[in-house]
Amino acid sequence: MTASMPKLTPPAEPAQLNLCLQWGAIPGGEINEKLDFLEANGFNAVEIPSGDWPIQNCDAMLKAMEARNLSIATACGPSDFSYAEPERREAEVQKHLPTIEALGALGSVGLVLCPARGKVPMGFKELREDFVTNTGKRLAEHAVKHGTSIVLEPLRRNETPFLRQVADGARIAADIGPGATVMGDFWHMGGEETSFMGAFICAGDLLSHVHVAGLKERIVPGVHPEADNYVDGFRGLKMIGYRGAISLEGGWPKDPDDPTKPISQDKKIRLMRNMVELLREQWAEA
Repeated sequence: MTASMPKLTPPAEPAQLNLCLQWGAIPGGEINEKLDFLEANGFNAVEIPSGDWPIQNCDAMLKAMEARNLSIATACGPSDFSYAEPERREAEVQKHLPTIEALGALGSVGLVLCPARGKVPMGFKELREDFVTNTGKRLAEHAVKHGTSIVLEPLRRNETPFLRQVADGARIAADIGPGATVMGDFWHMGGEETSFMGAFICAGDLLSHVHVAGLKERIVPGVHPEADNYVDGFRGLKMIGYRGAISLEGGWPKDPDDPTKPISQDKKIRLMRNMVELLREQWAEA
């Protein structure tokens, strides 16, 4: 008997390409200046800093977002729940609670978290159990109360030995329950996944955010067009009806005119516009 391929339920709504920039990559100083740039250059969402930033800037951000065709995606910042000492894990939980509350007030998708980084002091079984039943569970429950989520980010093996594949992140999120989701990062996935499409399909409805960077170098896509092919991943996103943000998380190439100097803002803007065109073309191809 020949095994058949699993059947996917068609998404209730078609997938949608929502391009996004992280706050530090957006030209401009004032909040409105940055949001004006996003709207004028083909972006649909913004990814804001984590920590105290959402708390301190909540009211100003809400006012600036009024009447704009933009959404607030995630907030991204450092996290680690693998400390051997229970009091340090508890401190990690407590420091994220106010940020989650502010993200809920902002209507954000959620707070990006990495359960462990670097050398992990806890055993994997103990870490997973503690995150699913205690630290991650409590943050997810808090997020639900405030209308947002925690977003688990798989990393590359040189960054963590614990969570490296989207399917594993989706399983952890499912075990935690409401308030827990997962994201995919094309750069990390390029070193850990056998298929971009397969990884996104495994996440399904639990996928809430996507990071993108060049696949040859972790820089803005389009600098190495022969390597920067996201069509397979975009097909997976279309198959699950993904409508979240796809956000640039990458640096910049050296200035071709003078590699000893930082690339100019004008050149960064040209590269961002080139990225928008590249990703829209590949989305259409997918």
